Amino acid sequence: MTTVVQPTALSIETVPADGGCLGYLVFDGASRSGLAIDPRLDQVQAFVDVVRAHGARLTYVLDTHTHADHLSGARRLAQLTGATLLAHAASKLKHTARRLSGGDTIKLGSTTVTVIEARGHTPDSLALLVNGHLFTGDALFVGGAGRTDFAGGSAAELFDTFRRFEQLPDETVVHPGHDYVGRATTTIGEEKAANPLFRERDRAVLVARLSAKGTPPANMAAILRHNLGEMDAATIAPADAASRRGQEPEPFLLDVRSPLEFEGGRIDRAHNIPLEELDARASEIPQDADVIAVCRTGVRATIAAEALARAGRRATVLEGGMNAWRRARLPVREGRKRLPVDRQVQLIAGLMVLTGVALGSFVNAWFLLLPAFFGAGLTFAGATGTCGLALLLMKMPWNRLSRMPTDLSPAVCAAGDEAGGSCAAAPAAPRE
Repeated sequence: MTTVVQPTALSIETVPADGGCLGYLVFDGASRSGLAIDPRLDQVQAFVDVVRAHGARLTYVLDTHTHADHLSGARRLAQLTGATLLAHAASKLKHTARRLSGGDTIKLGSTTVTVIEARGHTPDSLALLVNGHLFTGDALFVGGAGRTDFAGGSAAELFDTFRRFEQLPDETVVHPGHDYVGRATTTIGEEKAANPLFRERDRAVLVARLSAKGTPPANMAAILRHNLGEMDAATIAPADAASRRGQEPEPFLLDVRSPLEFEGGRIDRAHNIPLEELDARASEIPQDADVIAVCRTGVRATIAAEALARAGRRATVLEGGMNAWRRARLPVREGRKRLPVDRQVQLIAGLMVLTGVALGSFVNAWFLLLPAFFGAGLTFAGATGTCGLALLLMKMPWNRLSRMPTDLSPAVCAAGDEAGGSCAAAPAAPRE
């Protein structure tokens, strides 16, 4: 988590999450009022903690657009804090919210927040300009841009959004909705100089570059239903869920994590049906049972509970998932621990780089090709969302139970990424 403090007493907190998602809190120091931007459902408590640490009150909460790759926590955060929920005028959100359009302003104490139309990635995309800081959502990334092949997306409108952005001073700091390159901020001037999509001056060429269809994010339909407010699963605190154990009728604990995660540690008498198998195995859940869905943080459990609710089943979500259950010091049946695949990749790549550098320095310079090879592989994985080493490790015997090692595999929002299901568009080589 990073903090940016301005001479005008404006402070900005970045709240990162798995998969490169970035959320933000903007505080006006004089009035101690805050604005939350793009809070993820599994990061709501982190946002609340930051607000408390600042001794502030949250005045506004908004998503820069309707997210398709992760569950929004905007409604939950607004409910917890009493903040006003904001949304683009074109948003199909089925909850009461103050609607915004380009040119509108909102006040955080003496700080003015200006709304800029940022359509293209989605038809309800907006950006926020605050004291020289531009929060772009998924319209503009460091070196790239949001994909436009989702429903309602438009590369032509994204071209117009870029023209609005480039009218801002070069020193304007850009805070994107995702970090796909290991760098959370950039500036308008840097993107003018180095981003081939942002600097493209021919509308037709940009449209052609962003025309490729990418892999949709996993569980996209369920995520959109939640984020539009069509479904909103109830939650139960770990202590309350624990108190219902042994009572009649006892709830059916449905653990929707991967078999690998379930094997590593579970609540006693929980039943493991991975989320991706829920439709095919729903008959294993007793028809008259009250279901409590469990996962690592509550994300997959929310998708499962809302799917069951659509089928007329009683289902709630264990708030905070297994992480919260453990923090409450409630009993866990521990199993064999295995490293997540992403950490196995990090260990192997790091070891190979160190080995190659050592051998290249003391034995033969040709060994330097080894760290170069792994560096190229990591660069490719970061750019495309596809990691060959991870795919290989998933086939290893010790990982044979691993199907979904995290709470929703990162789905990229960048354009041109056919393999990764992300929200970003991979930039093509610039024209000569």
